[in-house]
Amino acid sequence: MSDTESVLGNGDELFREPDDFYKPEDPPSFDTYERKPELVRASEPSEITLRLVGKSPLWGHLLWNASKVTANYLDMNGSRLLANKTVLELGAGAGLPSFIAAIHDAKRVVITDYPEADLIANIDYNVDMYARESHVERTERERFRVAGYIWGNDTEQLCKFLPEGSDGYDLIILSDVVFNHSEHSKLLATCWNCLSRRNNDSKVFVVFTPHRARLFHRDLQFFEDAIQLGFKVEKLFEEKWSPMFEEEEETKDIRSMVYGYFLSF
Repeated sequence: MSDTESVLGNGDELFREPDDFYKPEDPPSFDTYERKPELVRASEPSEITLRLVGKSPLWGHLLWNASKVTANYLDMNGSRLLANKTVLELGAGAGLPSFIAAIHDAKRVVITDYPEADLIANIDYNVDMYARESHVERTERERFRVAGYIWGNDTEQLCKFLPEGSDGYDLIILSDVVFNHSEHSKLLATCWNCLSRRNNDSKVFVVFTPHRARLFHRDLQFFEDAIQLGFKVEKLFEEKWSPMFEEEEETKDIRSMVYGYFLSF
């Protein structure tokens, strides 16, 4: 046997990865949002079950506190904010607030997130699951549009989903996306271009948690930038929840908060 053969052994053994080198992808999981009983009308679902993608660098594998707070606020104000309205959700993840919009008879619900195949396929799955459970599957499915969208890109691809005669969306939902500080200007540009001007009551609904306490001021800069662009800003509420992540105890109070704002023209 040559020296080379003694080093390499048989075939490509030297280059074979260990058996446990490639870790299996995390499977999807399911979570259920329970509506407040006093908000559930006859024939409406009392809960919404959502599939979440496996571990995702885009954070679509979690049902965030802000998403639940967004859903609850919309549920309490559905007749004013959602009924017969056009709704766009940006950075939707599993899309919980959008399904509350459908429950309250929004005319059109457009659910978007970053155009990553698994993320968008998962939103489609949730729409199909919601439509099946509504018992009027075809009618409900036609209410929705699902699309990948990168914030700041041409908004024509979003506006094409609007019903004929609409000049923009009546409500745009931003649930826990302002932690993307480098994307603030792109988010605001998309909202500015997509929000209806014909409807004097059109709004951008922004809900967020300061997950990184030391950067809370940069979360809030989003609203300063919105004012500079020309939006009016209204603070709606703040709620305290259990923090999503276990981190330093001294920042727990900040990380437990969920804030809600409206942007309008």
